[in-house]
Amino acid sequence: MGEKHSQQGSILVFVVLICAALLMLSASLMDLSGVDLKIALNQQDSLQAYYLAESGVDVAMAVLAEHNPFYTGDDEISLGEGMISVSVDALLQQGGGRLVEITSTGSFGVMQEQIFVSFQSFPSDPAGTAGSVLGWYDAASGRIVSGRHKEGPAVVLLGSGVAAAPLILPSVADSGGAAYFSAGQMFFRGVPSSLLVEEKLEIRATAVVFRGSVQLKPPHGSLHFFHPAGEHIRVYLQKAVTTTEQQLLLEAGVYSFPHDFRITATAVPQEMLAYRVLPVVPGTLIYRGRR
Repeated sequence: MGEKHSQQGSILVFVVLICAALLMLSASLMDLSGVDLKIALNQQDSLQAYYLAESGVDVAMAVLAEHNPFYTGDDEISLGEGMISVSVDALLQQGGGRLVEITSTGSFGVMQEQIFVSFQSFPSDPAGTAGSVLGWYDAASGRIVSGRHKEGPAVVLLGSGVAAAPLILPSVADSGGAAYFSAGQMFFRGVPSSLLVEEKLEIRATAVVFRGSVQLKPPHGSLHFFHPAGEHIRVYLQKAVTTTEQQLLLEAGVYSFPHDFRITATAVPQEMLAYRVLPVVPGTLIYRGRR
């Protein structure tokens, strides 16, 4: 009888120990489940924050492309339970180039994700003036000199020697009544003069950069763009194009014009905006993703 009670007591103790172990195991499993749930929620919030940061980059790009290609500043956008902080900075480079950096931070819950994007919005002039062009402006004589032509980029100096005096491009008899420039890439550099076009100015290049202001004089002043391969030509305007009466023709920005495209003093600014593109020099966009 004593042995039977002893065995029952041992079994009872064993059952109690098993139950205690099961309870401890259950508690551990519940803790692990809670940790896993927290990790899953954080991952979900992190993904939401990343998408918000992506949206911030898209918003900044849209502002630069459609509203103000020279915009810089900081902004915050509330979107549902999340927040977007966007910073746009620009660095002026040697040679007139412009480097833009966008930092977008998305916040959701306790998680944050940051995306960094950089690109050149305006190209820099090539070193020196190597790469002459057919129809080069000769600063010494103040005339268009024809007959020079070399491969590669070219810089047209728009300095007249008189402060604020514009470089005037009148009709040139030996060029069919037009000033004609041709090179791989054209850089019209104001120092500090503007460009005043009284007759047709023909430009044949893959890309054209106007550093200073450009004025077209009615009724014959016009810009005529050609691409050597018949493709679209990229035109960078750091200042607006106007008529001599200060009527706006093209806002500052970057444009992609089709081959054989002409801009006259009667151009409609709203129609010209259809050709404006994101101010990114091809091949310079750096997307660094998460930071």
